[in-house]
Amino acid sequence: MPVIPSGARAAAAAALSAPVLLLSGCGSSAPAAAPRAPGPTGDAAAQRGLARALLTSAEMPLGFERQDGSGTASAIGCAGIDRLYLATGTAARATVSFAHAISDAFVNETVSTAADAGAASAGVEAFRRAATDCRTFAGAQNMSYRVTALAFPRLGDGSAALRVSGGVRESRPVDLVAVRVGPTVVVIANANSGRVDTELTRTVVARAVEKVRRAG
Repeated sequence: MPVIPSGARAAAAAALSAPVLLLSGCGSSAPAAAPRAPGPTGDAAAQRGLARALLTSAEMPLGFERQDGSGTASAIGCAGIDRLYLATGTAARATVSFAHAISDAFVNETVSTAADAGAASAGVEAFRRAATDCRTFAGAQNMSYRVTALAFPRLGDGSAALRVSGGVRESRPVDLVAVRVGPTVVVIANANSGRVDTELTRTVVARAVEKVRRAG
């Protein structure tokens, strides 16, 4: 039976759902209403294919179990991140979330297919530029958040990694990694109520990319 997030785990889950990363705006402008993630625009066969490419609990590190009903991702106001995390305008999209049974770690995987490899590559590059285009976010009650580049091995046909962190103790740091495999993009988000385990991020990303390669 899936472990339902509770306490700090629920907070980490919220960091990856609505609104994603607990952020509601980018830069100094007033945050706009956060739209819900778009539905798939491709056919049912493409959608099922992506769903089969998602990681399962058995393929996750020990202690992680799938979480159903953990929320719908919403925009945070940084176009480079929103475009990939919400898979805006893609042909198909599939997503899954996992919580750890003991720790507060919470992981989300989103896989989407763009119209072609060029469009997918442009999405990853815009995601990479978020570290400069959206260095700070204005959250609720004017709490500040930062986006920084995260040192990470190059994977697939192109990749980028970010960390989103807040300026208050209650904020939940999040590792975000995007990897392109042809026209398909894998985005892994790893959140924790304390220090994010980047080794966990690397493990999950490597497994997710390998499974997408096999599925393709």
